[in-house]
Amino acid sequence: SAHAAAEPPTKLGVKPGGSVSVDTAILSMVTKSANDSATALGELLGGNEANFARMMTAKARALGMNGTVFRNANGLPDPGQFTTAHDMAMLGIALREHFPQYYGYFSQRSFLYGRRRINGHNRLLGRIKGVDGIKTGYTRASGYNLVSSVNDGDRKLVAVVMGGASGRARDNQMAGLINAYMPK
Repeated sequence: SAHAAAEPPTKLGVKPGGSVSVDTAILSMVTKSANDSATALGELLGGNEANFARMMTAKARALGMNGTVFRNANGLPDPGQFTTAHDMAMLGIALREHFPQYYGYFSQRSFLYGRRRINGHNRLLGRIKGVDGIKTGYTRASGYNLVSSVNDGDRKLVAVVMGGASGRARDNQMAGLINAYMPK
């Protein structure tokens, strides 16, 4: 839609009236944080973005995420939208435990879009033993954020860092949490 195409970066760059597969849209959301793809999928699933945000909030409540309200599909700032680190951890656990058939999306380090390789923002994948995915996020208002899942075979952990001053600071803080709670 024109609304989805007009979303600010980061984005995949699909023009109004253009299309991509749902698989490509999801990959672009979880690796590149493509705001246009998130909005387009929200419109597809909810009929419009506002309705999709209400659906997401209802699902959040069903998961016990009582400190979260969604107002858009992409997580960009909105005065009525908020969440907590606890709720994001609950969402990460739900993704891993209840939707294993989709969890692979959240482990992707990159994907091909046409001839272009699009690299993800989650630099802990492949760098820290046991980190198997989830999602980064950034806005000027919230800083650098990360939900990470760690699986060492015997133990599993979902950790959340919010408000990092930089991507590197966020990643270092997450690495510290993982090392503290999943010692080698």
